[in-house]
Amino acid sequence: MRPKKYPYTGSRINKATTTGIGARELVVFPNVAFRKDLLKHIFSVVKQHDNATIIYFRIPKVFGYEEERAKVYLSYEKTMMILNSY
Repeated sequence: MRPKKYPYTGSRINKATTTGIGARELVVFPNVAFRKDLLKHIFSVVKQHDNATIIYFRIPKVFGYEEERAKVYLSYEKTMMILNSY
């Protein structure tokens, strides 16, 4: 039996693809994307003057919360429409 020309390229079985489960679990905005798991940790959604929206996350840790924010360059109404569709 002849050896493979490129033995370390991996097989099709072991490769993880982005078009599988991972792509359907993302909430996609024009400039940022995050997992659907973070939707339950949204603390508030605030409208800014420059037609942008800030989404505040409150992620529980062992003894408290970690606060993160994401700035989305969409209007408040369009952002809420996308968030409510999930």
